[in-house]
Amino acid sequence: MSDNNNARRDALTPERFVKLEALFADAVELPDAAREAFIDANTANDDILARELRSLLAAHARTDSLRGIHTPPVVELDTLEGERLGAFIVGPRIGMGGMGAVHEGTRADDQYQQRVAVKFLRRSADDANAVARFRAEQQFLASLQHPNIAALLDGGVTTTGTPYFIMEYIDGAPITTYCDTRRVSVRQRLLLFRQVCVAVRAAHQRLVVHRDLKPSNIFVTENGTVKLLDFGIAKLLSEATGAEPANTPVTAVGQQAFTPEYAAPEQIRGELVDTRADIYALGVVLYELLTGRRPVSLAGTSPFEMAQLISKANVAPMDRALDSERFRALGETSTERARRRVHGDLDAIARVALRAEPARRYASVDALLDDVDRYLDGRPVAARPDGAWYRARKFLARHALETGAAVIALVSLVTGVVVSQQQRRVAQAESTRAKEITDFLTTMLGASSPESFGKDVTMREVLDSATLRLDADSLTPALSADIRSIIGSTYLALGEYAVADTQLVKMLAERRQAAPDGDYNTAIALSKLSLIQESNGHFEQADSLLLLAERMYDRHPHPEPLEEVGALENRGRVLHLLGRGKEALDVLRKAFAVARAGEVMGDPSMATTYVNAAVIATELGELAAADSFSARGVDIARAGYGTDNAMTLSAMSVRSGTLERLGRLEESRTMLFDVMEGRKRALGETHPAYANTMSNYADLLIQQEKWSDAARYARQVIALRNKPIDEGHPAIGAAMMHLGRALTRLDSLPAAERIIREGLALRIKHLPADHYLIAVSEGTLGEHFTVARNFAESERWLLGAERKLVAIRGEKAPTVRDVRVLLVALYEAWGKPSEVAAWKARITP
Repeated sequence: MSDNNNARRDALTPERFVKLEALFADAVELPDAAREAFIDANTANDDILARELRSLLAAHARTDSLRGIHTPPVVELDTLEGERLGAFIVGPRIGMGGMGAVHEGTRADDQYQQRVAVKFLRRSADDANAVARFRAEQQFLASLQHPNIAALLDGGVTTTGTPYFIMEYIDGAPITTYCDTRRVSVRQRLLLFRQVCVAVRAAHQRLVVHRDLKPSNIFVTENGTVKLLDFGIAKLLSEATGAEPANTPVTAVGQQAFTPEYAAPEQIRGELVDTRADIYALGVVLYELLTGRRPVSLAGTSPFEMAQLISKANVAPMDRALDSERFRALGETSTERARRRVHGDLDAIARVALRAEPARRYASVDALLDDVDRYLDGRPVAARPDGAWYRARKFLARHALETGAAVIALVSLVTGVVVSQQQRRVAQAESTRAKEITDFLTTMLGASSPESFGKDVTMREVLDSATLRLDADSLTPALSADIRSIIGSTYLALGEYAVADTQLVKMLAERRQAAPDGDYNTAIALSKLSLIQESNGHFEQADSLLLLAERMYDRHPHPEPLEEVGALENRGRVLHLLGRGKEALDVLRKAFAVARAGEVMGDPSMATTYVNAAVIATELGELAAADSFSARGVDIARAGYGTDNAMTLSAMSVRSGTLERLGRLEESRTMLFDVMEGRKRALGETHPAYANTMSNYADLLIQQEKWSDAARYARQVIALRNKPIDEGHPAIGAAMMHLGRALTRLDSLPAAERIIREGLALRIKHLPADHYLIAVSEGTLGEHFTVARNFAESERWLLGAERKLVAIRGEKAPTVRDVRVLLVALYEAWGKPSEVAAWKARITP
């Protein structure tokens, strides 16, 4: 007997044993009639392996016989259609899961209409293990009340003994399908993935592990809400030890109830699992969500081979996993742009979640969620090495974002703009220039990181240090101009216009020194200088600079459609500020045509184009177009940048103005208040963008006759005059008008007249003679005299304002309607009914 056993061990080599284990796990699940064909197909030319496999299967069958195990009849679930379960009627089957069949159901008691999903046990009704697991799912779901987890409504057992539960019907699509069919951006995909993590975290906090996270169990509704489905194989953790309680059904060999492609190695090996198995699955979902494929292909492999393959797999970096067409699904304009989006931080986050050893993954969903949030906020992620340049780059990029920069962040300029704006140079020159800029900025930031300046280092302090170093160094004109462009643009974003102007003027001189005949970068320099003039309210100077840039663009065309769109948008915006609204809207419509031809209409940067088009259309009285433009601008900004981003806040601000013109004042006020608070947090209380928002908010409060509140906000804006906001800035003149109107209604008539006249004088000083805002201010003065009962003076100002506005803006402009409403109010107060009727007839609806 001993000799036979030794012979058997010799014949069963380690390689053969591994294969035997895998074949047994597959064969035990097959019906008896199919097993022989399976054995023959998989043990060809290996009689020993075939003999051992038959022996194991026979032993398994004898053990089941001794235990009294039998195969009960399977309940035919389709026959349940039409059956009533409490208040619900079972409808057609809509899917099959690992543990059950899912049917659609409807409420049958006529109290109200409701669609539900009804899940029945798929296995035989008296399979004790399956029933226990099914009932465990019911219990788990009952304990989980969360907006991102499908809610349990009811449960029980049918008259034939089949367990069921009823849950909310999720009308949506798997997260990968939802994102790919809508060409959802990388950032918006991460915001959806964040909802998934929040739901999983809620489950883990209730000591529940899902164990089968995959896209088909993660639905997204039409309104963008994630819903986590199917806790059919979730297990309840012991609160004390984190181990699986003895009375909880486990997955035995041959009873695999998870999806291998998303399962952790320890899960496939049949080991006890904890929350880190879900973290692994989240890593797979994130990888697939961004690249369109799973990190490891398991097609045609046995369970044992799966575990080995996952444990040893060399997962391709995300940027390499993207095929040439993936950029379209990600809403990008090229494969290269898509690869840049997923390279680096996102790849590192997924790799930590996907580590084969549980102890080396994220310790919790909170840790994974924190890294996702860090990426979305532009902060360093824990998954990346903590090098000095990495921290410095993140620091500057984050501060550029927080200041609401409508300019390119530092990190983009170092790694992207040097390339994108110099595409006609050879690759070696591009690489050398990028490295030179990187070297300078790294040295500029000190020996280690921005934190070396001190705990409370400000962006201004970092920039001032860089400027001093740049002025002291002897760099080539081209390199110095590149770096000065970065520094000047960031000063501009911070609202430090005077310092920004100094740096950008020097940059232009260096550009002209490097390229005496002009080039594309010189045109960019002119455009940036125009932003300084525009920000200071010097619109004619801004337009002159843009015209110079346009002529240079004719000789040195834009390398990409988005850059041409940006140039057209700048010109259109300045034309609008000059009061040439129709010309401005024509220019922006040309920008949309360029974007359509270049297939970049969905790019996040197009949000600014929509926003500016909405502003102009609103003031021209094209409210239907403005409504469409502003809504689209908000949608694109939210999808591309998230809710709290500076660009999204700008889009919301414009949307608020459109809603105001549409008469939806409370919606407008609520949205604008959110914008104002967001800018206050991000920019501080002295930034021009925050001042603009306060001024607009004061205007809305006036329309709601909240005079005291309006005066308070307007005074806060005026207090910033010349410290730091130039008196020619539009927010200052507007705030004076709002304060004057509020004081008029608060019976402070002398002070009101003084403030309105001062605001009018500022607009006359800083705006072209035929600018519509001057006429608007004159109308405000006329309104004041109506309340002061100086009717003749009111008539003089209002009639003059009306004539000017019709000539400048046209009959349908909202500003024309506004002044005609004031004329009606004048003649009503004056007691002149014929004039009242005449002006009412001229008010456009």
